[in-house]
Amino acid sequence: MSQVQSWSDISDAAISEIGVRQQHRPSENFKFYSNTYEANQSITIKATHGFRVYVLTGSCALNVDGQVVELEAEQFIQLKDGAYTCDTGAEGVSIVKVFNAAKSAAKPAAKPTATKK
Repeated sequence: MSQVQSWSDISDAAISEIGVRQQHRPSENFKFYSNTYEANQSITIKATHGFRVYVLTGSCALNVDGQVVELEAEQFIQLKDGAYTCDTGAEGVSIVKVFNAAKSAAKPAAKPTATKK
């Protein structure tokens, strides 16, 4: 299972969406999705390939491989493909999800299905 990491381990600047984007260069190789969720919600985060979740403000609890992982502001985690339940904290949460666009583009296309004649 991936470990929670601290933003201060990779940057001296305050965490922000711009700061997250600057960590992933060249930007055309990555896809960025920013979301803000209100307090005490349960949402599902789905991905077909690995990604990283950065918490800008607030907190949340992710269910990762059957274990609850707490994330607070200025923390992030690398996750593999799959679906994750995310329960927001009492003040809500603002996150940025980062996907490696080069990896997602490298996936083989689905094979065409044969049609009956």
